[in-house]
Amino acid sequence: MNRGLSRAFLIACGATVLAGCAGALTWNPTGTQRAAPQPVLAPEPIPREYVVAPGDTLYSIAWRYGLDYHDVAAWNGIGSDYLIKPGQTLRLSTPQRYVARRAPVARVPASATALASAPSPDYTPPSGPLRWAWPTQGAVVRLFHVGDPFSKGIDISGTQGQPVYAAAPGKVVYTGSAIMGYGKLIIIKNSDAFLSAYADNDSMLVHEGDMVQSGERIATMGLNRDGHPLLHFEIRYDGKPVNPLSYLPAR
Repeated sequence: MNRGLSRAFLIACGATVLAGCAGALTWNPTGTQRAAPQPVLAPEPIPREYVVAPGDTLYSIAWRYGLDYHDVAAWNGIGSDYLIKPGQTLRLSTPQRYVARRAPVARVPASATALASAPSPDYTPPSGPLRWAWPTQGAVVRLFHVGDPFSKGIDISGTQGQPVYAAAPGKVVYTGSAIMGYGKLIIIKNSDAFLSAYADNDSMLVHEGDMVQSGERIATMGLNRDGHPLLHFEIRYDGKPVNPLSYLPAR
């Protein structure tokens, strides 16, 4: 064998060995596939008008766009029952020459135990302070950040299928999966000013209109968009996200 053939033979053998090593480095003995991280979804811009779709509620539409449901109702002449119907067109901005129909409420209480605000016609909150409880067991793996559209609440890790509980008593005002980025979502009206949300559920155990008590099981934990088991939990005051850790009891 001449030197040229020997050199070619050695290069070919080396390439084969390297290919085998590369295969060994990427071999997955468990046979499981690792899902690629999902791209972060940008918040939905607020349209001037919105056509109500089947399954929508006034609360879910206001939640989707970070609005106060009181304002959306007032802008569209919707009564205190807050009922809407599919095909109805809603204005999502303040009309010209508009005069607010309700007095401004106090700013978010600084204490962890927030007082329940005045009752609304369709739900009477419990008398006395509105006390919050943890909605599930697990470590907080993502924190709330003021003004960050991607951190409007907290993420609590756990195990797929573990119980999710109502963090405070109230009325279920939305169950569905139509709001982008929230998966299977439950929204509870805890008072005239406070709403709480439980997202990325595996199963939902309550329905719109149900009354729930604090600590009542309402769902089971599911997977987020990256395939991690967790609960995304939010509290909103007059439509604006607030830090849940300011209201939940210390562990």
